[in-house]
Amino acid sequence: MKKPFLALLLALCSTFAYAGVIGFDDLAGDDSVHLANGYQGFDWTNVGVVSADAWPGSGYANGVVSFANVAFNHGGAAVTISKAGGFDFIGAFFTSAWYDQELSFEGSRAGQLLFSTEVSWVIDTLAPQWIALDWRGIDTLTIYNSSGTPWAMDDFTFAEVPEPGTLALLGVAAAGWMAARRRRRAP
Repeated sequence: MKKPFLALLLALCSTFAYAGVIGFDDLAGDDSVHLANGYQGFDWTNVGVVSADAWPGSGYANGVVSFANVAFNHGGAAVTISKAGGFDFIGAFFTSAWYDQELSFEGSRAGQLLFSTEVSWVIDTLAPQWIALDWRGIDTLTIYNSSGTPWAMDDFTFAEVPEPGTLALLGVAAAGWMAARRRRRAP
């Protein structure tokens, strides 16, 4: 009796969220190439990946947290990161490539703005700064900078938003399990 309930509880917990960290270290680190849409399930606009040793002494080199590469905003432009079905943006490490600058963020779903930072974060070239937003249920994250110069990003941390079909299927399974349990108890 306890084992089926425990199995159901574990299945329920596993469907709610999957946390992921993208370190960009499985890529070549060629700073002339834009990050391809579909990488790690996201679409990336104005994002590239650079190897830390490509620019010694820069914020690219100082901003590496995971291993060898960091993502950056091509041409100093605003960046858009989106995922069909949505995601929760937990946070990431940011470092300015060349000059101190400010970053601000927006999170939206289906074109509607849900979140916007009221303050900007000042980042420098010396060390990565963790920026945690913990925004839930967005499908697009936009990152703006004040200077129009590149910044580095590492350990992009997110959680998957469960699809409604998965939750509905789990609900049907739970209802069936409860009905079967009641039949066993009936005299």
